[in-house]
Amino acid sequence: MRTTDFQTMDVVGCACQTIPQVLVENGLFPTAPSQPRIAVSTPLLDFYRALFEQSCDAVGALASAIHKFYKGRGFRVLDKKVC
Repeated sequence: MRTTDFQTMDVVGCACQTIPQVLVENGLFPTAPSQPRIAVSTPLLDFYRALFEQSCDAVGALASAIHKFYKGRGFRVLDKKVC
């Protein structure tokens, strides 16, 4: 699967929860407040936020956002300054 492809998944809920509640519990954010047909993964939204926060210059922003994104998930990112 390419990164630009959509992924289909089954999400199970019950009558005591709304569809958006079930999606959020499964790491997805609905694209509509009621009866959403598409949802976006919350890690993708985290990445977008990190990129937006660092958007002063394009190359530096992308590098800084990727660093922040991976660091926030517990990965140790090294560069030439760190041995």
